[in-house]
Amino acid sequence: MRRNIRINNYVLIITALISIGHQFADASPLGFPPLPFIRGGSATTATKTRTTKQQHQRQRRQRKTGGPIPGPLKLVGNVKQGLDKIGGNIQNDWKKISKGMQTVQGNIGKFVVNIPKALPFLPPRKRQLKCSKLDDVCKTFSACLKGSEVDTAQLIKACRAHLIFMKSGGSSLRLVAKDLESNLQKAEKPFKKSPKQGKTLSSLLVSEREAGIHQGNVLKEQSAAMGLLWIRRSLAFQLDLYSSLIAQNGPHPRDAAYEAYSKHLSPFHGWALRKVFPASLSQMPGRQAFIAKFGGVSLEELNDEYDREIVKKLKALVAAWDPLINTWEKDFARLDLEDMRKV
Repeated sequence: MRRNIRINNYVLIITALISIGHQFADASPLGFPPLPFIRGGSATTATKTRTTKQQHQRQRRQRKTGGPIPGPLKLVGNVKQGLDKIGGNIQNDWKKISKGMQTVQGNIGKFVVNIPKALPFLPPRKRQLKCSKLDDVCKTFSACLKGSEVDTAQLIKACRAHLIFMKSGGSSLRLVAKDLESNLQKAEKPFKKSPKQGKTLSSLLVSEREAGIHQGNVLKEQSAAMGLLWIRRSLAFQLDLYSSLIAQNGPHPRDAAYEAYSKHLSPFHGWALRKVFPASLSQMPGRQAFIAKFGGVSLEELNDEYDREIVKKLKALVAAWDPLINTWEKDFARLDLEDMRKV
């Protein structure tokens, strides 16, 4: 309320000043209208008493300024000119500040870019390999063999990790991965029903044989023994394939896959699978494409250093598989559960 009254008072004062200013065009030296009660009592008398010198001075000022300017209006004009000048100076200063900031930013950018040149002893930043899937497979399979026994729970866990790893290897291993997943489900179901009886691979196989679900070495289709039999054959096939990738001048992965298939899988495949499986293997990419996928880098990013690091991990996986598969094979042979039928 008080603020509105104050603003109204200011408006009245400014309006009064402007109104008074319009009177300054008159002949009074101070801008006031002639008063009849001063020097003779009339406006005409007051005007005539002015000296010729004062009139000449007023005329000269009018010629210079283009006309009389009321005092308050002149003050307002001077204030406006001063504010315009201050505003102009602020704009100029801001332009200079902005230009200076751009210069500083440009210098900082040049400095950051030139840091590696100024410090040549700093090694270039190395991208970390995304080998987490391969690392998980190596770690889990390395923990499967406990002396002369195979830990069933750890083996199933390792096969699950390997399934994820195989799916990252591209379409050429898709059929192998699908076969592994199907057989892994067969092994998991009986083990989950009685994990204590199937703590080791041999105890799981013995429990199924004693339950009478097999007919000699003719295994029940939906049994842990059948699933584990085909998982072992699949891993033996992959062991030979991955071993061929270790040497840079080794055979093409497609040729190594054909040879491994003929040795480990083909003797147990019927006519249909012997047509389908090799056809899927024909899509095998070159060695470098395999290595890049296993390492989680693009083919363009693959270099000698990355190649050596990925091959080192593959060597560790092959080294973990070899004694595991041998123990696995001996358990089936000892219990006479090696089913030789074709599918």
